[in-house]
Amino acid sequence: MSGELGFTPHLRVEPVPGEAVYLVSEHGVTALHGRTIATLAPLLDGSRDLARILVEAAAAADRASAVPAEQAELVIARLREAGLVSERGRAGLPGPEEAYWELAGLSAESGRAACPVAPATAVVAPLSLGSTDPEEVLGALWAAGLRTPDGTAADAPRTGEDPELPAVRSPMGQRQHRDADLTLVVCDDYLDPRLAAVDREHRASGRRWLPVKPVGTQAWLGPFLGSPDDPCWSCLADRLWRGRQAEAYLQRRLGRSGPVPRPPASLPASRAAALQFAALEAAKWLAGHRHPGQRTLSVLDSLTASVDRHPLVRRPQCAGCGEPGLVASRVRAPLDLAARRGPAAADTSPRRVLETYGHLMDPVTGLITEIRRDPRGPEGLNCFHARHPSFTGADLLSGLDALRAGLGAAAHGKGRTAEQARAGALCEALEHYSGHFQGDEPRQRARYRDLDPGDAVHPDAVQLFAARQFRDRTAPARHRIHDPFDETAELDWTPVWSLTAERHRLLPTALLYYGAPQAPGRRFCRADSNGAAAGGTLEDAVVRGFLELVERDAVALWWYNRTRQPGIPLDALDDPWPDEVRRLHTGLQREVWALDLTTDFGIPVVAALSRRTDKPAEDITLGFGAHPDRLTALCHAFAELNQMLPAVVEARADGGGYGATDPGALRWFRTATTANQPHLIPDPAAPTADPAAVPREISVPPDQFSPASIGEMVRRRGMELLVLDQTRPDVGLPVAKVLVPGLRPHWPRFAPGRLFDVPVALGRLPGPTSYRSLNPIPLFL
Repeated sequence: MSGELGFTPHLRVEPVPGEAVYLVSEHGVTALHGRTIATLAPLLDGSRDLARILVEAAAAADRASAVPAEQAELVIARLREAGLVSERGRAGLPGPEEAYWELAGLSAESGRAACPVAPATAVVAPLSLGSTDPEEVLGALWAAGLRTPDGTAADAPRTGEDPELPAVRSPMGQRQHRDADLTLVVCDDYLDPRLAAVDREHRASGRRWLPVKPVGTQAWLGPFLGSPDDPCWSCLADRLWRGRQAEAYLQRRLGRSGPVPRPPASLPASRAAALQFAALEAAKWLAGHRHPGQRTLSVLDSLTASVDRHPLVRRPQCAGCGEPGLVASRVRAPLDLAARRGPAAADTSPRRVLETYGHLMDPVTGLITEIRRDPRGPEGLNCFHARHPSFTGADLLSGLDALRAGLGAAAHGKGRTAEQARAGALCEALEHYSGHFQGDEPRQRARYRDLDPGDAVHPDAVQLFAARQFRDRTAPARHRIHDPFDETAELDWTPVWSLTAERHRLLPTALLYYGAPQAPGRRFCRADSNGAAAGGTLEDAVVRGFLELVERDAVALWWYNRTRQPGIPLDALDDPWPDEVRRLHTGLQREVWALDLTTDFGIPVVAALSRRTDKPAEDITLGFGAHPDRLTALCHAFAELNQMLPAVVEARADGGGYGATDPGALRWFRTATTANQPHLIPDPAAPTADPAAVPREISVPPDQFSPASIGEMVRRRGMELLVLDQTRPDVGLPVAKVLVPGLRPHWPRFAPGRLFDVPVALGRLPGPTSYRSLNPIPLFL
């Protein structure tokens, strides 16, 4: 090489004779020892080429300091490999700039990047979609040493012009714009619909573009978009709209689309900071510098001088960059649980769950905005709440009340440990997201009467409202009672898989997905959480969903018939955790007990109850659990019991201090006692249920309980096991919606059937409870 060699510009050279040559930079201090480096250091000042250095090193005045040419060349080669020595001036940049790129690890000669050359040859096309002056954008790019086509900034169409043209209508011309190495797109809002056209054009040509929002107190930058392998603008917009649902509702009400235009708000200094930040990121990208932050949305807060990064993941089902038919094809395919087992079965520990799906929690780009511990009550309750605004486009027809409910949506986690509870809250929130209608679900439009009876399941077999409930909607649960089903109405139907019949059946889409569209003023179905569950695998989710159906069915049979049930002894359990829960409740002046609610399915179902003992209002709380192992079912019930406790832990004797807002729940806490609700306490005439006993009715051990054994159990009772795979490709967490027509939810559903027949068959009652004698208090959980 013929260039002059010297220590790289970012290094300060400080020799200490007889000790070492010290190289100082912002990365620290490096000490080079030995006679050879002591001789070479003064020669590596950038004024000599290699040949001259070798000659002068070998001819040192002090013969003891002389270094043979071969040895000197070897040492210099090693210094160059280490990035400590380079050819001076090769980059064609001023010293400070060259030093910067050296500090970034991007030397001009190492081959690791072409950074010092790229800004001089690469072209960045500025595209202005917002209120920022294009000249400000140009100034920032030029200050970073970046070239622009013709030295001009693109001025895209303003609001109201053709949104398909912003990437091609500009002073620089379409050809020059498309020849640019990178496009810097300056906008006032990342949800500007014109960005969709920008993204499509760049993805089609394989070019990158970088969005920046320099207005507002928080400037936004990135991520770099345009690569076929990375998320697209549509992926980003989907996530951002989920955090701006009130705005989406307002725009729909006003008959408009896109974001609400905001008045520009910025200072010259804040805009300059954001644009310089963007120009620097563009220069680093063109230089070949890569870091994980380039795949995130960076938020520069001008008020706190902080930068936060928000992750963005590609949505495999995205209409812009993925396969929009993924969900539909998955649901339409026969359900092969073994084939859908996947690698998630390896480890379903709470820590692994949080590591795998924790990236979906973020206040800007996440499906979950945050997970917080409930501050009420002792930490040992392990109650966590995950906020996940769940208002969807279809919900817009439901009005402001639905908006308020969606914005306040939260999932709740419970467990023995805080980590288990956090993972539970995360999974429940993702389960809720997966169950929301998104528009890519398979649907067919039909009237029930036009469908083959063998293909369609009548929704009344699942919803189980009595005719009287439709006539009398003044009951406390009226908000859950919708219109009687009209068999002549045209509506959407979605296939579900029958594990018992091994074929697809059809159910109304609105019964399966939250927020699925229905005709205005005609709500025949209402999706709910009954039987919806997440799991480590889809098989696991199916088992969990079925156990929830059995649990809620057992609760309904007990609650609405008000039967007295056997107690479960808690003094000699082979598990210390229930004792810990009891001690915690005792410290809060509460008494804990448990009931056996097991029904004809033989799967243990447990109710755990707790009441206040130091004031007239007993603040009775409940928790339920179902599992093939009765002790596990008991622990699940205790965890749910803890989850309900924050609502009453601060209640006072004067009737205030409750953390609940639901009128039904407040009325229960303030008025219900074991004296006026005797079905809450163990039946003294019934033998206690041994928590360690394995139920005879279950033909397989608890650890072998599977969808296959569940299907057989359901088939023997003349019922059908239906499964809808609600797993979303952009989440990956297996989620199943499980339905067994005829099983009761725990809400008041009083159609003829199990609610009246099973308690008699089990010997709990001599005859069916009359409709008027059913418990008038709806279960408020």
